[in-house]
Amino acid sequence: MLKKLSLTSFKAFEKESFELGLINILSGLNSSGKSSVIQAFRLLREQKALPEYGPLGEYIRKDSKGFHLKCWEELLSGQYAPFFSYERMGKIEKEAWIHGIVSYISADRFGPKNSLPLSIDDTIETVGNKGENVVDFLSRLNKDWDDLKVPEKLIAKEGTGIEENIKEWLRFISPGIDFKYGSDYNTDIGHTEFNGHRPVHVGFGLSYTLPIIASVLIHASQLMANKTESVLLLLENPEAHLHPSGQTKMGDMLARAASCGVQIIVETHSDHLLNGVRIAIKNKKILHTDVKCFFFKSGNWNGINEEPATVDLIEIDEYGMVDYWPDGFFDETEKSLQRLI
Repeated sequence: MLKKLSLTSFKAFEKESFELGLINILSGLNSSGKSSVIQAFRLLREQKALPEYGPLGEYIRKDSKGFHLKCWEELLSGQYAPFFSYERMGKIEKEAWIHGIVSYISADRFGPKNSLPLSIDDTIETVGNKGENVVDFLSRLNKDWDDLKVPEKLIAKEGTGIEENIKEWLRFISPGIDFKYGSDYNTDIGHTEFNGHRPVHVGFGLSYTLPIIASVLIHASQLMANKTESVLLLLENPEAHLHPSGQTKMGDMLARAASCGVQIIVETHSDHLLNGVRIAIKNKKILHTDVKCFFFKSGNWNGINEEPATVDLIEIDEYGMVDYWPDGFFDETEKSLQRLI
């Protein structure tokens, strides 16, 4: 489990640190630094420049010599402190890496597609950054992972079978839905269907959510079966394209997974997802001390004023109540209602 993250001269951040819990909610206005935190975890894991993000020099705050990332990882074998530093002269320093399974699922994930690519790698461990490998990932349930059982806190339907519980969690989003998937390895094409229909006929919500649900249930089951020493899920907007009730259920599911030991970093703009986590706290599905909620305030990292981003820790008590609501922290509904009075 990762205990702390520190960022120095990294994009919008001058110097910032985060004391981490099992589930960590990143909230705030657009371009306030939330995605940058997820990128920092990815850099610490990959120990090299990320595809499509340009050279490492683009991450440095203006007039800084370089950036430095460091986190503290607590494992059964001891504590590690992976770090990654880069200087403008091109010098890179790095030490260790984040262990276990690390899965990043982008906000820019695959929507409804009639076919999905199959990988030639039959040891695939994640659904892919865009959820593109979800059929490959699920196919391992019938061979390598046939002994996995869903942890009790994540059981949505009687029984511990993963496929049935994936279907049941999908039914929380769209009642009555029946999910199936298949593969044609002669053409390297996978497919999904919902109630016998192509994904394009049932909207975006189910296709967007499937890789999240599959990742949560399978990785939590792997952790319970001691098939991995740790799991870190980096999730961008897991509530995208979901009805408010589905967003709330997503928050509940992520909180339950965190209580099973899956560490989650989730970027979200959804007060419904936050409320799902708060309800899980109230219903004692997760300890409030295992939940961290961070509110990001906009900074300017390559402009004229060079104001650094700042981050507030929002405390949530054992009843799911928030200690204070700063301006801009999921308060737009209240503001809009006040305008209507």
